[in-house]
Amino acid sequence: MSFPAGSSAGPDGLRPQHLKDLVSCQERSPDLLTALTRFVNMVLSGRCPEEVAPFFIGGRLIALEKKSGGIQPIAVGMTVRRLVSKCGSAFGVQRMRFCLSPLQLGVGTPGGCEAAVHSARRYL
Repeated sequence: MSFPAGSSAGPDGLRPQHLKDLVSCQERSPDLLTALTRFVNMVLSGRCPEEVAPFFIGGRLIALEKKSGGIQPIAVGMTVRRLVSKCGSAFGVQRMRFCLSPLQLGVGTPGGCEAAVHSARRYL
């Protein structure tokens, strides 16, 4: 549910909103959540089939013009891969927060970077 509203679809055409709608369906959502959980765990454990990996991990490149000139490449990956990344990051952040704090405030510390900037500003 943490995907921002209006998030773009990946090369497969599946938008995060599609997953949100499917998970909200009362009849089939438990089965879908079970299947998604198993899939996420399979990928995170390194068991993504080698034949599928280049397509699953790849993305669609979009070239946007910068205001200052030049091109800004934007990559949009498959929605299910983005879901796997979010789950893996959430899992890792919870464990790394205790290893990294108080020296590192950017991981797992809500508002940590802002607090560091304000502290540095007050110190200076």
